Amino acid sequence: MRSGPLAVAVCLWLVAGSAYAQDVTYTEDVAPILMQHCVTCHRPGEVAPMSLLTYEDTRPWARSIAQEVGQKRMPPWHAAAGVREYTNDRSLDAAQIDVILRWVAAGAPRGDEALLPPVPTFNDGWQLGEPDLVLAWDAPYQIEAEGDDEYRCFVLDPKFEKDQWVDVVEVLPGNRTTDHHIVIYVDQAGTIATQRDEAEPGEGYTCFGGPGFLAYMVPGWGPGYVPTETPEGSGYLLRAGSKLVVQVHYHKTGSPQEDLTRVGLRFARRPTQRVLYNGYVLGLSLQIPPGDANYVVTGRAPIQEDITVYSIVAHMHYLGKAMDIWAELPDGTRVDLVTVPRFDFYWQTEYALAEPQRLPKGSVIHMQATFDNSPESPYQHSDPPRLVTFGEQTTDEMAVGVFFHTRDAENISDGSTSP
Repeated sequence: MRSGPLAVAVCLWLVAGSAYAQDVTYTEDVAPILMQHCVTCHRPGEVAPMSLLTYEDTRPWARSIAQEVGQKRMPPWHAAAGVREYTNDRSLDAAQIDVILRWVAAGAPRGDEALLPPVPTFNDGWQLGEPDLVLAWDAPYQIEAEGDDEYRCFVLDPKFEKDQWVDVVEVLPGNRTTDHHIVIYVDQAGTIATQRDEAEPGEGYTCFGGPGFLAYMVPGWGPGYVPTETPEGSGYLLRAGSKLVVQVHYHKTGSPQEDLTRVGLRFARRPTQRVLYNGYVLGLSLQIPPGDANYVVTGRAPIQEDITVYSIVAHMHYLGKAMDIWAELPDGTRVDLVTVPRFDFYWQTEYALAEPQRLPKGSVIHMQATFDNSPESPYQHSDPPRLVTFGEQTTDEMAVGVFFHTRDAENISDGSTSP
């Protein structure tokens, strides 16, 4: 457990035993919080290390739960509070955290079984209905028992003979114990990814950081990710002959595993005139000195036309510490998009804006990233620390803000555009 004021507060709660703490029970107070915020991942077959579906599952982990929620490490949500509202916010509010700490301080009492909320019904298949097209690679990919994490790109061919609008991209990971997260790119020409695939023996090819070429990105999968439709009037435009490139981050489990992930595409159900694009703001001049615990890099992306931003991703690697992404309007007004004060490489979250943000031509999207290359960095991978530069290996670094957006003036009736 990390030290600090929050940790001390948690410890005080654990020994308090006050009457105030004793009025909280699992069945009436704690279970509703867990069912709403935690069991999506904390259930058998999912990515979390233990189940929290029942009192018997939860009770042995009570002290650990108090530590994690008290320090706001769980549920995993890394956007700072009070900056923007996001539709996929997984965080607990102060009252919910207080309930859990009080429950643990009271000895984690069970409570009246009659007050226990029902366990949610989970759909382990397609969340948004059967897709129109399901793609997968030819045979399960074999993952070794031990060793470094592996990043593998698989090329899938939807065999589109004409341009196709898609409003849902949903991923069913083939092995949730080893699949850490999945990113999907589109090779619109359909040639570069195929060449890379054919150049390396076996299923797919090795890829760190990205697919190895500048690509159009569509939704993938990660712990806690919930698939959604594209915003009204928009969609993903996949060109005739395009290929999907599915990058899977495999985490070794200590035993041999295999994975056959599936990707489902739903063809657009609604009138669609605008492409949902992904834009980037980059910090390329990255030279992180060994021992520097607060190295800052910045980037800016001028906006050349009126756009509307729907979601944001902050991307760094192991040494990433914090990132702030905001826009400056032509009149100088600052508009915050996301602030991530405690970045975690293992949770690559897409922050979906509750209120889409229109940015007029002449705006600039800014990014400021902070890195910790000290010996105390939580995910320091070099002993002693070394100079780290921009690159695709996970032991290199990146400073990338991604903004998913539409072009306000775009009105496509014949698919004549190029994402």
